[in-house]
Parts: sequence; C-alpha cells; structure tokens
Amino acid sequence: MNYEALTNYISSTPLTWLIITIAAFKFGIIIYEKFNKHTLLQPIIIAYVIILFLIIFTNTSFEKYFKSVEIIHFFLGPATVALALPLYKNLKYIKSLFLPIVLTLFIAGVFSIVIAVSLLYIFGAHLPTILSMTTKSITAPIAIITSEQIGAIPSLAVGFVLITGIVGALFGTIVFKIFKVKYETSKGFALGLVSHGIGTARAIEISEKAAAFAALAMGLSGIFTAIFLPIVITYFKNIF
Repeated sequence: MNYEALTNYISSTPLTWLIITIAAFKFGIIIYEKFNKHTLLQPIIIAYVIILFLIIFTNTSFEKYFKSVEIIHFFLGPATVALALPLYKNLKYIKSLFLPIVLTLFIAGVFSIVIAVSLLYIFGAHLPTILSMTTKSITAPIAIITSEQIGAIPSLAVGFVLITGIVGALFGTIVFKIFKVKYETSKGFALGLVSHGIGTARAIEISEKAAAFAALAMGLSGIFTAIFLPIVITYFKNIF
C-alpha cells in the first residue's frame, strides 16, 4: 500500500476529516455503551485518541484539521442554546438558589484559575502559556476569542480546554463518590463549571436537573470569564 498517497489524500480532502471525526465519535459511543458507560471510556476520549493518532500519522496541522471540521464547530452554538430547555424547566428551583449559585460561581471560578496559574508559574512557564491556562474552564469558542484578547495562544488555550473537560468528565463521578455528593444539582453545577461542554454532556447522563445546572454553570462561567478576565489581565499588565 502506498501510505504516502493515502496520507496525502486524507490531509487534502476536507470531507474526509469530517467523516472521520463523526465516525470516531460514533465508535466511541458504541464502546462506551458496550462497557456499561464506564467512566474511563467517555466517547469524546476515544474519538480524541483516534483523531490525534490520524493527525500525527498524516502530519496534518491543527489549522488544516480545524478548517475541515469547522461546520461541527459552528453547531456548538446551537447545541449550547438547546441546553436552555432543561434550564427553563427548572427555572423556579434555580431562582430559589440564586445566591449560592453566584457565590459558588465566583469563588470556585477564581480559585480554579489561581491554582492553575500558580502551578504553571512555579514550574517556570512563559507568560503566553500561563495566560492560555486562564480560559481552561470555558467552552472552546469563548476560550478562543478571550485568549486572543488577553495575549494568550488560542490553539494552546483550546488544548487546555479539551484536557480540562476530559479530566473533569473522567474523574468527576469518582470525586462525587469519594466525597459522597448526593444532590444532582451539585453534581451538575460542578461538572458544568469545571468541565464546560464535556462536563455538561456527562451531566445529561445523570438527570435532567443535573443537565440544567451544568448548562447554567457553563453559561455563567463563560460570560463571567469573557467579561472580567480581559479587564483583570489588562490591569495587572499595566501594573507590572
């Protein structure tokens, strides 16, 4: 087999990457369901491994791959908006918890960023890398825009977003069991706040109420970060 011709065909045909991406995710779903939805076999992780291997094998750049599957990125917006349905169904309950929600959002959001940034600083990471980490817990579209505004590296920011989402979806359930978290609302909010879209997808499997709170946390976290992070970063840049 002419491997060079094969890799050239895959890397030069936009539709090929779109089909591969969808097929990889579908394969991930099949494996996930076959093994009784094991935490370590999340569909997105299986798809990520397959696609990563093929990108490396075909020597395809991230920019070229992203352009090929841009339509999937486009539908992230409508998919996120669709999460408003479970949010609306639980609106009264959410209103009754307004203060705890706002406090948790602020404290957990700030704490998460500070811890991540501090670790990178201790290990001697460069400023653009550190800034890229600050958007790790928001959805990829918002992370790309925000990272550009604060002088971070968009591609690296997206990488941190993916890693954060996968880790949260993987170990979230385990953490809930260790700390005996029983409330579906708490589980959903934590997953949405820390692991954005991937965590919200995991929350949907728990219950509709968990999905509603995950969508709420993901949305509020994205808004909070997109508005205030550039202001804070600009302020500190002016000082130092």
